Amino acid sequence: MKRIVSTLGLAVCAIALVGQLTAQTWQVAGPAPRFGHSAVLDSTTNTTVIFGGRVGNTNASPYLNANDVWRLNSNLTWTVLSPTGAPPTGRFDHSAVYDAANNRMIIFGGAEGNASPCANDVWVLANANGKTGTPAWVQLAPSGTAPSPRGSIGAGYDPNTNSMIVYGGHNCFAVLPGEVWVLSNANGLGETPAWTQLTPAGGGPGGREINGGVAYDSANNRLIVFGGASTSGDNNDVWVLTNANGQGGTPTWVQLAPSGTLPAARDSNSTVYDPKNNRLTIFGGENSGGILQDAWVLTNANGLGGTPAWTQLGPFSFFPEPRWGHTGVYNPKTNKMTIFGGSTFYNGSVDINTNDVWVLNHANGK
Repeated sequence: MKRIVSTLGLAVCAIALVGQLTAQTWQVAGPAPRFGHSAVLDSTTNTTVIFGGRVGNTNASPYLNANDVWRLNSNLTWTVLSPTGAPPTGRFDHSAVYDAANNRMIIFGGAEGNASPCANDVWVLANANGKTGTPAWVQLAPSGTAPSPRGSIGAGYDPNTNSMIVYGGHNCFAVLPGEVWVLSNANGLGETPAWTQLTPAGGGPGGREINGGVAYDSANNRLIVFGGASTSGDNNDVWVLTNANGQGGTPTWVQLAPSGTLPAARDSNSTVYDPKNNRLTIFGGENSGGILQDAWVLTNANGLGGTPAWTQLGPFSFFPEPRWGHTGVYNPKTNKMTIFGGSTFYNGSVDINTNDVWVLNHANGK
């Protein structure tokens, strides 16, 4: 079946002039351009919820870390949401996971300043898609020792145990913690949430900035990690953490050895997972050679069922600009990957950000 990429919703870049001639105001018709935001998909309504990120085109003061919430509707129009409750501080490079059964988005950590300070707080956005009631922010107060403040975090959600699994990140300076943490009762319902640090066997990938490089296979309790930036540079290896929620046996890191041509090493790409077909899809990111715009699929991505294999998708005649710090979500019902935003240019002080939306059809390569 032919794979195609199509651009959607050009109205996200549109600006509408409203008001009387004597009281002109500008209104943005969608989220402002940004990178380092988060996105989760509610597959039941086929809507994506966007939170936060770095807004503007500079990496030095003045800068703006957003804490706004937007919904990308199934017809590819935007709706701004106005949650009740005191919101989290503006931030970027945080993690977000989604409890689909209870329509709750769970936020952890992120960078609150230009690069620092980092945060280690946990927030829940109840009624996250805005369709079952008014969204509401609730800050959780987990028991136990919390992970140190960090950004560029990888995270997954296990609906079977209501647990959030957190791996890696940076401390907003030069430290790259390679720890694995589990937050139990992560959606804030029922018992008090609690942090537990895991001690996996198998060595593992070590400390990495891993924002955008993690997927979770809830059926087999496996966290899949691709690439990311370590102290030695960017990577293109694949690791799987078994018993990732800390239950069912000793968590163990296993490095996969995929066949086929490997994608270039990178970080800040988007990564999505098709659990039915056990396929991982990545797009874009950046490395020392520049910003990327390629798409790849890894079969047998959780290390079960056969030898994993990489295949590059395309060639495409129409495709997104190179970008990093964007988000990607995957709908297994439609086999579509949707990406939003990201930075299309960076020279050390200036980021050129975008707010466009693209959809990759047949995103799992089938």
